Amino acid sequence: MLLIPKIYKVIGNRGCNSYIIETDIGLVVIDVGYLRSESAIIKYLDHQLNASPEDVAYIIITHARRSSVEALPDLVAYCINAKVIIHERDAQLARRITYLSEDMEMMRLTSDHKLGDAQIKILSTPGYTPGGITVLYGGAIFIGGIAYGGSKGLEFPRQPYDKKLLLDSLRKIAGLEFDSIFPAYGKYIIKNAKQKLSEFLSAINKS
Repeated sequence: MLLIPKIYKVIGNRGCNSYIIETDIGLVVIDVGYLRSESAIIKYLDHQLNASPEDVAYIIITHARRSSVEALPDLVAYCINAKVIIHERDAQLARRITYLSEDMEMMRLTSDHKLGDAQIKILSTPGYTPGGITVLYGGAIFIGGIAYGGSKGLEFPRQPYDKKLLLDSLRKIAGLEFDSIFPAYGKYIIKNAKQKLSEFLSAINKS
């Protein structure tokens, strides 16, 4: 499903919203879903983007929970050119969840990072998990699990989280310039997302 130019939502994977970005260096997959969700991602590449797994340059995991990472080993087996990106503090958890072999390489981030070839910025945003990250591409941010997209706007996660770290991370991304928010869970916000995040934080401060 095309959401905005160059950004797609995979149809048919399970567990989380999985997104694909078209960049100059190739395709970037953000979060993958439960076991066997790789088949939906590969099918989407073929049927909707006329692309193959070999066209995937990066697979970015925003947080290590079963719902977002379990299909990673099987997807990597198809996407032979892809580099896997995850925060150092979530890397071992991801390995335990997925039974990834220790010799499978991952780009482990320890701080904010820029993928210059893909024009992507990655920010450390812990709270939902210790190594949560947010991806910024153009006017869009992919926030992983630090907020859910509910029927009335942004909501706190429905699973355990560190509230102080999570609020610090939300305030951090509120300082960015963006127009769209794509969470790993729930509904995305296509327009005026920065304002809606500001309203969400203001409501928290008043409560």
